[in-house]
Amino acid sequence: MRSLPPSLALPLLALLAMACAPTNKATPYPTVAPAAGDPAAPVSTGMVRYFDRSVDLQPFLAGFPFERWMPSLETQRLFFFATGDRYTLKMLDLRGVAGPLDLGKAVTVGDVDWSKRSLWSLHHHAASDTLWLHADERNDEQMNLWTLDLKSGALTQASDHEYAYGLGFSADETQVAYLPRSGKQAPFRSCLRVMDVKTRAAREVVCDTQALRFTWSEVRWSPDGDEVYFQAQVDGDRNRVQLVAVDLKAAQPAVKVLTDPKVQRTDANALEGWVDGDGLVFIANDDGYLNLHRFSRKTRQVKQLTRFTEDVSSARLVDAGLFAVHRTPMGSTLALVDPGSGKVLGQQPQRGKADVIDGHGQQVLWTQEAPDLMFEANLATVAPSDGKAAGLSNIQVIALPPALGEQIVQCRAEAVKIPTFDRDRATGKPRELHAFVLRPIRPNSDRSRELALIRAFYGGENGYSTFDHVMCAAGLTVISPAVRGSDGFGKAFMALNDGDLGGDEIVDLFHVARWAEKTLGLAPRQIGVYGGSHGGYATMRALTFPTGTSGRGESFDFGFGLAHAGFSDIKSFHDQCNIPDWVVLESGDPSKPEQLARMKDRSPLTHVDLLRAPLLLTHGSNDWRVPVGESRAFNEKAKALGKPVTYVEFAAQGHHIEGVALQRQLFQARFDFLMKVAGEPPGK
Repeated sequence: MRSLPPSLALPLLALLAMACAPTNKATPYPTVAPAAGDPAAPVSTGMVRYFDRSVDLQPFLAGFPFERWMPSLETQRLFFFATGDRYTLKMLDLRGVAGPLDLGKAVTVGDVDWSKRSLWSLHHHAASDTLWLHADERNDEQMNLWTLDLKSGALTQASDHEYAYGLGFSADETQVAYLPRSGKQAPFRSCLRVMDVKTRAAREVVCDTQALRFTWSEVRWSPDGDEVYFQAQVDGDRNRVQLVAVDLKAAQPAVKVLTDPKVQRTDANALEGWVDGDGLVFIANDDGYLNLHRFSRKTRQVKQLTRFTEDVSSARLVDAGLFAVHRTPMGSTLALVDPGSGKVLGQQPQRGKADVIDGHGQQVLWTQEAPDLMFEANLATVAPSDGKAAGLSNIQVIALPPALGEQIVQCRAEAVKIPTFDRDRATGKPRELHAFVLRPIRPNSDRSRELALIRAFYGGENGYSTFDHVMCAAGLTVISPAVRGSDGFGKAFMALNDGDLGGDEIVDLFHVARWAEKTLGLAPRQIGVYGGSHGGYATMRALTFPTGTSGRGESFDFGFGLAHAGFSDIKSFHDQCNIPDWVVLESGDPSKPEQLARMKDRSPLTHVDLLRAPLLLTHGSNDWRVPVGESRAFNEKAKALGKPVTYVEFAAQGHHIEGVALQRQLFQARFDFLMKVAGEPPGK
């Protein structure tokens, strides 16, 4: 599944992961904690081993112990996590910055260990010197509003609901609007509520209906505080998202749809700020790509501003115009756009994946990464355009020490095109999949120990991956393809696996594997598949794939698989997860018998008997996104059938394994498994 966003203010494509619930019953949050599993065997040092090659994980996991950048340029503060076995929230003053930031001088904010909780976004309320957080309490993604006093460090829960989708502050910051959801089973009831920031008194304004469901969205206020704007879904369909408005002053507030309901779109995410007090800019993919649009309060009309044929991944409104990033996994472009006409005033190409994460006045903070660049951040002053991306005056404020970069960049990345089985309907040409091939800088001298790992889903990302570079450090090759259903190539490509979960996206993997066999000169037993979440499901599915699926007669004899936090039974996952609408979109409606039968057939648990290759399953026992029972069930059935499955469970961990020590354990478990795979003789 497209994973939940680390911050609703950060990469906008991540919002596709979520939606309001459909009419199908589901239990989003188990009421009883799952039984604790056997903990993974401890690893006492940062060294892990693959045959005679040792890999020091310390520089990968702790060499740059910072992440989750959450800037507030309006108040000139930067918030971020200092990571390790504890995740600590830090704050740094940005006033007068003229060069690289000294992250070591950041002030610790509170004593919360954020490796044990989820934090999606924060807002610095300067008047009270308080942070308003969109967070949970037990790393169960049951999100609510919290406040953290920057003076005392006191953390206080401000709302108490089963779930809060998103929030937004009025211009004067005296009120906060948010979208809480109630109910233990679908159909859920979601409402718009407005809270007084000082008194914490909240009132319910209006609630959703089956015809128009409230969903994951930031809430934007009109300059006068009379209206709020957010996105909603027609009939709970995440392909029919609308920008809506609610008049807070009306005697009987109602939800008004502002966008064309006849047009299919998956986003209508509004930016913060207004153009001349009248224009609200939002990002939507009406024409097939995420582009900038503007709604006028005076005329109530919507105008499309840009017509990029690459998705706009992020944008901010600043004094000089709209500072945006449009990109594909092949590269990024910074652009300054006139918010009135939509004219592109200046552009500047960038390698890798860029994003603007905040903007205010004349400043923007934008980040960059690539397969050979872990992270850097740039604070730029945006002046009226001189034809070069807004006359960008750029200061690099966060960068890795060169020596560390040399330690943690262990792959040579190459972008390739890999042909698959069908034709692109738009061009009529054979379809090619974008992929990155990441080869080790120091290959293994013993070719029998060479392995290639193909990412099952979320591949083709033009960014740094710790997993990839640790594998390369061990002398292994990683292939990261963007199979159908991946984002970054427009709405049509992303929708190719809607209703086809576990179908042609898996056939794409077979074609990537055949390409790897031919191009890298490896035997099928040396080629495996791996992934987490949706990718974990896809890994299990690829290793248990019935050749008759969709009548294509396709298969590949993978040598191994690594599946983390994957779901093995689509129906049980639907009934327990907090995104059942994603399951309906991707796989079908279980209330309809023919679709339920298809869901069962596409479930790896149904076809465990077809498993031939060794499979490593890993899962956190406290995972509410994909319940741990999904891996346990597959493991139990596989063991009963005598199938080659290894299962490692991490006690008290959620959807991701957090903390340096546990990640060391996870990597060694992977290498122990891979050594057994590589050590098996041909014709196993």
